[in-house]
Amino acid sequence: MYVGVGLILLGWSATFPTGTLLIYALAVIVAFHLRVLFGEEPWLARTHGAEWERYRAAVPRWLW
Repeated sequence: MYVGVGLILLGWSATFPTGTLLIYALAVIVAFHLRVLFGEEPWLARTHGAEWERYRAAVPRWLW
């Protein structure tokens, strides 16, 4: 869902070329990334332990 929202916002910024919309889209994408990095990943590590570490080693992150 994070990727979908980011792509929709980037598409809108390409359709309606205003700098403000592009900045907003990039800010939302960065905010989503930080939410995953500092919110969801630590929770998954606490909840699932070694299973999460194996999964994380095998699957790349969603953005960078």
